Amino acid sequence: MDVRFWGVRGSYPASGAAYSEFGHHTACVSARLGDDLVVFDAGSGATALGEYLRRHPARSVRLLVSHFHHDHLMGLPFLLHGACASPGTAVSLHCALPIDGKLEDLIRPMIAAPYFPDEAGDLAGRISYNRHAPGDTFMLGDVAARSALVEHPGGSMAYRIERGGAAVVFVTDIEDSAAPSADLVALAQGADLLIHDTMFTATEIATRRGWGHGTAEGALALARAAGVRQLAGFHHNPLHDDATLRQREKALQAAFPASCLAREGQLIHV
Repeated sequence: MDVRFWGVRGSYPASGAAYSEFGHHTACVSARLGDDLVVFDAGSGATALGEYLRRHPARSVRLLVSHFHHDHLMGLPFLLHGACASPGTAVSLHCALPIDGKLEDLIRPMIAAPYFPDEAGDLAGRISYNRHAPGDTFMLGDVAARSALVEHPGGSMAYRIERGGAAVVFVTDIEDSAAPSADLVALAQGADLLIHDTMFTATEIATRRGWGHGTAEGALALARAAGVRQLAGFHHNPLHDDATLRQREKALQAAFPASCLAREGQLIHV
């Protein structure tokens, strides 16, 4: 399983040369399993993934949506256009977050006027919309997926995907906690790679309780409780430049050697 980070920022894209090493775009991560692609969220980083899929079509593209805040979906129209460029690609959206109404009714306006050129009809016919109950296991082809609800304004879903004994866990937009929930520890148990929101420093979080974001300390608590093999900090504060993130990464690696702060374009083989 090849995991690639297309966007690693949170809240909004970061601009300027001082942010180039870790990257500018918001949340989007893919896991390639042969000819199939599982995608976590579709922030602005999904635009590059969409262009990649135009040149390198996949047999299937399955998008797991953690929640519906703009920074996690602003690249969705471009991802869908790229994925749907090949008539042979099966495209599906999946969400376990409890919502009122149909998933399609939330997604369709994002790819239609007045927010986007009115091509929703063309795309809608190509996309399968799938709701899942929180905590249930569901299949993405031959990949087993499971979710856990985490604390965030409006809620957010953490996901685990697993195939052939390799497991990746994606935990974004989670309120910081030194004691992870039993459900989250079970979700991450023994994972090969844990991708976790580390947006705020220990100093910053003191004035940002209730914002629904994590710290390196919270990520470490889950990594240790669940016995994960690798940890990638993610959802970087758009105000944290490369120098700040390098310093934070050094401290993280001192505490947990098999860790990093994710960089845009980075590839991790699981």
